Amino acid sequence: MRYEDFKDRFTHGIEQLLEGTGIEVLPQEMTKVNQRLDALSFRPEGKSMGAVLYLKDFYEKYEDGADLYSLTREAEEVISDRIRNVPDMPPFSHEYILNHLYLTVVNAKMNQDYLSSIPFEKMEDLAIVPRVKVNEDASFALQTWMMDTYGFERAELFEAARSNMDNQEYICRDLGSVLLGYGVPDDMTYTPSESVYVLTNTSGIDGAAAILSEKAMKDAREMIGEDFLILPSSRHEVLLVPRSTSFSIRDLSDMVKEVNASVVDREDLLSDHVYRYNSKAGSIRMLEPGKEALEKVQSLPPVL
Repeated sequence: MRYEDFKDRFTHGIEQLLEGTGIEVLPQEMTKVNQRLDALSFRPEGKSMGAVLYLKDFYEKYEDGADLYSLTREAEEVISDRIRNVPDMPPFSHEYILNHLYLTVVNAKMNQDYLSSIPFEKMEDLAIVPRVKVNEDASFALQTWMMDTYGFERAELFEAARSNMDNQEYICRDLGSVLLGYGVPDDMTYTPSESVYVLTNTSGIDGAAAILSEKAMKDAREMIGEDFLILPSSRHEVLLVPRSTSFSIRDLSDMVKEVNASVVDREDLLSDHVYRYNSKAGSIRMLEPGKEALEKVQSLPPVL
C-alpha cells in the first residue's frame, strides 16, 4: 500500500475507534528539526494539551509486515496512555520561562521553516534555539509571539538561557573509554585514545549544545590540555580533537561528512563542518578545508 493510501486509511481507522470518546483528531504536517512529518494530534474535550502520533513510525511497521487493524489498535492504546499522562500546564509567566530556558543547536540551512517562528541566534552555520523545559520529559521551542505576550527582550532571553546552561551537568570523556563502555568483542583489541573526546550532557539529548556553555568548554579545555577542534557527531554529542592533531581540516571534514551520510539519522544531523575553539577569545569558528593546514603528528581512531 502506498504511503498516501496508508495515511488516509490509518487516520480513518483511528477516528472510528475514538468516535464518541470526546477526543478530537486533527491531521497535521508538523515542522520538526531537520524534517517535516505527517502527524495526528489528539486533544480531549476541554483540555489545552493532548498527544501527538507521527505516521512515519507506523508506516515503517506496516512495511515490516504489521497489518493495518493491529496498527490502529496499537495507536489507540498509545494515545490513551499519553493522554492519561499529559502533564498539567505549568503556570507560564515571565519569571517561570526565564528560569526554565535552555539552548539547543540545529543546522540553520536545513531548518529555515522551523526557525521562521523562533527567536534564534546564528553561530556560523548553526542556529541557537531557546527551549522551555516543562518537565523531565517535555519541552518546547520558544516562539516569537511569546516574547510580546510575556514581555521579553531578545538579549534577556539568551542571557538567562546561557546562565541556565552553565548550571547543567556535562560529560567529557575520551573516546576510547566510551567505546569500551559499550563492550569490545573478544576477538578485538582496543587501546583507549587520549586524543579524541566525547562531549555531551547527562541526558544525551541535544548534548551538542554543551558547546554553548562557557563552563563546559573551559572544563574540556582543562581536560584536553590545549585548545581543540569540534567535530559535530550529531545534535546530541560532539567530538573534541586537540589542536595539535595530525589530521588536516580536509581530512576531518571528510570524516564528518562520511559519518553523517552513512551513520547519523537525518533528524539528528547537525553539520558537515569542523569548528575551532579558541579559549582565549572564548569563541568558536567554523573552519574551511584548504584554508588552514594542520601539522600531522598522530592518527585518529575510526569514528563508530
